[in-house]
Amino acid sequence: MSEARFDYTGERVLVTGAAGMIGRALVCGFARAGADVLAVDLDPEGLKVFGDLPAVTTVAGDLAREDFADEVFARIDRAGGLDVLVNNAAITGNRTPLIDIGARQWDEVIAANLRSVYLLSVRAARHWRDAGRGGVIISLSSPGASRAHENQSAYDVTKAGIEALTRSIAVELGGAGIRAVCIAPASVVGDVRAAADLPTGRTTGPDEVADAALFLGSPAAGQLNGSTLLLDGGLLARLRTDPSQEQATHQLKPE
Repeated sequence: MSEARFDYTGERVLVTGAAGMIGRALVCGFARAGADVLAVDLDPEGLKVFGDLPAVTTVAGDLAREDFADEVFARIDRAGGLDVLVNNAAITGNRTPLIDIGARQWDEVIAANLRSVYLLSVRAARHWRDAGRGGVIISLSSPGASRAHENQSAYDVTKAGIEALTRSIAVELGGAGIRAVCIAPASVVGDVRAAADLPTGRTTGPDEVADAALFLGSPAAGQLNGSTLLLDGGLLARLRTDPSQEQATHQLKPE
């Protein structure tokens, strides 16, 4: 369990993709910090994991649909408002060579990963504008927004789009007190283990992603806007991602 401490007592947080590994950590992290959390996911069975948490309300549906996005914000209005939106929902397991991707598959990934972020972010911004107050939008990006994964072109395009959208929100709405930021985690697994391709030497835990979100949604991050927090163990700082190649080179001795 995380050692980070933030106080979200009295605040309301919306987390999408709540039934997944990172989503569960986000929901539980904000709930432990005192927030009332609305957990949303396409998978109603997966949302049952939050059944024993009184601070968590769940709703299942397709976030790429405008009518469902409207339903979510109608719930938010009835519940008393929103302080933080966490856009985490995404299709992550689709690995197909670019040359083989059909339009239907491409559109499915774009809708789930990017269209949903647009629909909810715009509604959150309108909600805060109409209430005469600010709020925070935190979206999950990836190192794939700036460096390509193998056979995940559609996913990488959506993450680059999320970062571009985040910058647009920051520039256009920062004066209204609305902040938008991204987290780009790498190699997130339930059981942290050694990882030779990361300079820190280990993978990232889902609670570490939640800790980053808790920080970014708090007043401590009040001047962070339009930026992406790299939670990648130094992955993008490394020139070569296969350290064994460098080790082999360093081991060569001149004759």
